[in-house]
Amino acid sequence: MSRAHRIGALFSAIGIAVSGFILGEKFGLIPEVCGPAWGPFGGCTTVEASQWSSIGPIPIAAIGLIGSIVLFSATVIHARTRREDALMLWLFAGVAGSAIEIALIAIQALFIGAWCGKCLIYGATVLISAAAAISASLAHARSSRA
Repeated sequence: MSRAHRIGALFSAIGIAVSGFILGEKFGLIPEVCGPAWGPFGGCTTVEASQWSSIGPIPIAAIGLIGSIVLFSATVIHARTRREDALMLWLFAGVAGSAIEIALIAIQALFIGAWCGKCLIYGATVLISAAAAISASLAHARSSRA
């Protein structure tokens, strides 16, 4: 397993845990952890109560959970099999997830006016997983040319 695979698997697993935690809070299964002690990143309640926290009845955290599961699965499958379709799925999920996360960060800044620390941590896991996928894709392209 390459370094990119280890990083991708680790951060997508962290993403699964963080998005699962946020989803658990949303459904009242886990008590709210964010608040004034988080300083400027303690606006979780404001962010999660906003119109941007779900698409219709589907919480954004559920979409994030599915995305992180896809990232993790594609990373592990590619690490074990070196199948190109798994690499392409890992890369696509990472790039698409990163675009979504950048948009959600901009929404927090421009429209909501509050920062959710857990949401930002989750976003970082997606961005790092995407960087690992890009690294693995570049390594694959180099090895294919040789």
